[in-house]
Amino acid sequence: MRIKLILASILFLAMLSACDSESNTEEDIPEQLPALRVQITTNTATPFVDYVLEATISTSNPIKEIEVTDNGGLSYTTKVSSTGDDLGTTLDLFFMYPTLGAYKLEFLVTDIYNQKVPFSETITVTRGNAVRIISAEVISFYNKDQTWDPEFNANDSNRLADVKIAFSKSKLVERFDTPSFEFDTWYISETRENQTDLFFDFSSEDLYIDLAKEVRITLRDDDGKNIGQSLMLDTPDYRILDFKEYNTRRPTKITLRDAAINFEMKFIVEWPQG
Repeated sequence: MRIKLILASILFLAMLSACDSESNTEEDIPEQLPALRVQITTNTATPFVDYVLEATISTSNPIKEIEVTDNGGLSYTTKVSSTGDDLGTTLDLFFMYPTLGAYKLEFLVTDIYNQKVPFSETITVTRGNAVRIISAEVISFYNKDQTWDPEFNANDSNRLADVKIAFSKSKLVERFDTPSFEFDTWYISETRENQTDLFFDFSSEDLYIDLAKEVRITLRDDDGKNIGQSLMLDTPDYRILDFKEYNTRRPTKITLRDAAINFEMKFIVEWPQG
């Protein structure tokens, strides 16, 4: 009889142990999170120079944060939910490129469960409706052939301007939600010391700009070490080359003048086909 009681007690303890083990096993099973799937669609497969590429990121779970690395790591932007909650399951982004070539876009999407999905896309920017600037020649500017560097005497050629050209055009500065733009320096030429050879050959450069846009042109006297002054003593200190004004005739040679500041430059350009 005593043996039966002992066996019954052992069996009861074994059942309790098994129940407790099952209970612990159930508690250790983590909650299965919904998988994060990400898709990207764009408004074109072949964007042009200066064209605004629109991309839509769609996800299976609400987005908490998205990081974008662009242009070989030269550009990095991020958008985080301001409420710490989510940005929804779709997000619009915008891109714009000033030159031809392939660009790799890298994304890192984090959902509200802190799951992360990295992915990338490579796009190729083509010419489209862009005008190419082949060359520029500075004919005149304010105080040309006169003293710009007064530390040199009147017979020293070093008193003359050391001429540098800068081109600026519209640049995308806000790629989330509603795109915004500002003018940014796009190209800076080499410096021609003491006004020597003011013809600038850009045929080996890819200086393209959409014909619907404009270029701001600046001339500077470059004294080195980021020291210099504008050769256009006026406000604003640039002049605008607007290709829309020439689109009907499409001349290969364009002259830009402003008699008020004795400014004249001549350009040779190449128009797109069609």
